[in-house]
Amino acid sequence: METVTSFALHILFWLILVGSIIIVPIGLPGTFIIAGMVLLHGFLTDFVPFNISLIVMLFGIAAIGEVVEFFFGAASTKKFGGSKNAMWGAVIGGFGGAIIGSGVVPIIGTLVGAFAGAFLGAALMEYGTKRDVHLAFKVGFGAFLGALGGRFTKLILALVMVIITAYKFF
Repeated sequence: METVTSFALHILFWLILVGSIIIVPIGLPGTFIIAGMVLLHGFLTDFVPFNISLIVMLFGIAAIGEVVEFFFGAASTKKFGGSKNAMWGAVIGGFGGAIIGSGVVPIIGTLVGAFAGAFLGAALMEYGTKRDVHLAFKVGFGAFLGALGGRFTKLILALVMVIITAYKFF
């Protein structure tokens, strides 16, 4: 019976890791869930086959993913001619859009809301600063691309985290 339970728990472990990759694009903390699941697995198995250095590395990758996602949006906004206000508008708009989008249509609304919020936040803040509609749309588009790039980068990091975990496991 213990073997069946162990097998079932390992299947659940891998399903959660794969599910964590899937939830990253909608703005949920999939990278931290991956690291947390490996930590939990370590506690339950006396850190065999996962050791503390692997777990620290996974949490480090998750933290880097958050920082990269944040700065990707801000840097892209700036690259498209945005002011500091527009960069903050992209970040705050992205968070606000994700929250509002979640309330409208869960999962898909979160993703669309985050991208639309980044666009609108940056565009509105830039328009408020420079009063140039063309520049505001350009900056908003840059914020949208930055949000998209940040999420994609974090998705790749989540995939790398699971591949590293699988390599250590098998």
